[in-house]
Order: sequence, then structure tokens, then C-alpha cells
Amino acid sequence: MARRSRSSFGVLRALGGYYMQSADSIVALTADTTITPDDHAGKLILINNSTLTITLPTINNDAEPITAGPDENPNSLNNTGIMYDFLFLTSSGTSTTIQGNSSADLMMGGLLSVKNGLTNVHFHEPNGSSNYQIIMNGTTTGGVAGTRLQIQAVYTNRYYVEGFSIGTGTLATPFAG
Repeated sequence: MARRSRSSFGVLRALGGYYMQSADSIVALTADTTITPDDHAGKLILINNSTLTITLPTINNDAEPITAGPDENPNSLNNTGIMYDFLFLTSSGTSTTIQGNSSADLMMGGLLSVKNGLTNVHFHEPNGSSNYQIIMNGTTTGGVAGTRLQIQAVYTNRYYVEGFSIGTGTLATPFAG
């Protein structure tokens, strides 16, 4: 998904599509990180450490004041609709965790999990009532190099997850909390 772009004339629209090209379109994470819309949204986020904790930002879906007009405030703190795109370059070790900012930030959607060699395929989905974390261990809960997740802020306390995870052994859900 492309990053939201604004000009002094409003939202930038590209009728034929557009793409980002530069070193700034990719961010590599090698240590525990709290994701921010300004630094990470619309970019490919490379997970290049076998054990880290990634915390998603608080979802803010506050409406703009009437004086701002619809979607005209480039300083808006509203971050609904923003997508975070994660790619595991290194297989997860004991635990790579992607989590909401609090236990109230629930996950919805799901992940297609495959076993190396495509001998086993499962669809895992969060329980809808308490799962605010994705914990990958590099084996049964996935996170082998090549795993890719997209997480989108969709409403107050709701992140939509989609993607595909590579694992080994008896596959199990990565959703927790």
C-alpha cells in the first residue's frame, strides 16, 4: 500500500499509480521498536533480528474539527487506514512479538501459515476478544525468513492482520494475549 501523500492542494492522487523508490522506502528493525506512522507507514519494514518486540502505535480515529474540512488537515493525528508491512529477513528465534500498544488493541483478520515444503497449510485467526499480540518462534508459530505480514489500523482498538507465515513442525496459532 502506498503512503498517504499530501500537497498544499490536498491529497495527492495518482491516476496511473505511483511507487516509492529510495532507501527511505525500507526500514530495517534490529532492536525493540515502537512503530510510528511518520517513520514506518507505507514502507517495507524488514525484521532483521531473531528476537525482538515491535509495538504498534495507539490507534487514533478522532474526527477532524469542522473548521479543517474533510481530510484537509496535513497535521491530523488520525491514523486509521495506515498500513504497516513486515517482512522477516531472518528467522525468528525464541520470540519475535508484534503487539498492540495496549491489551485493548485487538487483532482481527488472519494469517495463512504454511510448513516448509508446503506439506501443511493452516489459517489462523485471532479469537476476537483478547488477542493483541502476534508471537512467532521460528518454528510452530511461524516467523521463518520470508514470512510477510500486513497490519492495518482500522478503528479504535482494532488492527486488521493479513499475510502469510512460514513455520516448521506442528503449526500453531501465532495470536496471543
